[in-house]
Amino acid sequence: SEWSEEGVKEAERLMEGWWDMLSEERHVGKAVRKSGGDPRLRPEIVGLVMWVRAVRSVLFGEKKDEEEKVKRGAEMVMAVWKNADLKVDEGDWNNANHKLMRWAPVWHGMKMARQVLGENTPLGRNLERIIATDLEPTLSRAREIVSQYAGDGAKRRGLNLYDELSKIPS
Repeated sequence: SEWSEEGVKEAERLMEGWWDMLSEERHVGKAVRKSGGDPRLRPEIVGLVMWVRAVRSVLFGEKKDEEEKVKRGAEMVMAVWKNADLKVDEGDWNNANHKLMRWAPVWHGMKMARQVLGENTPLGRNLERIIATDLEPTLSRAREIVSQYAGDGAKRRGLNLYDELSKIPS
């Protein structure tokens, strides 16, 4: 993999600082929380926490979770999964590209978290259910739309991210 241990550790450190800021009223604000816009309730955001932790554990931590950070991240995603917006606009390749950008890290993080938590644990099975029934169909369809309809020179960041993450054994 092209991921360095130092880079992943730095990403985890920054992500944890970012997550701490999301927990403070002065950074997010009461109005945002009251309006239902609390980012901590969005699985595509919470999933980034799990993803970085799972990547670190699988690639550089011998698939161990001694501090249970991967487990806590996966539990947080499961707790807010009902808020997932996975609908892909069939007529809008840009929407499909954004879905790939938003959900590919969560999909990859769930796959890597299962390696750490155990595929046959209750949490591992729940992650697999979401991967198989929610994420993979959404990502597959979004990939088809972007591949078919994005014109030459179009920014396919979501598609590129999904394709790159697909290459990493998970």
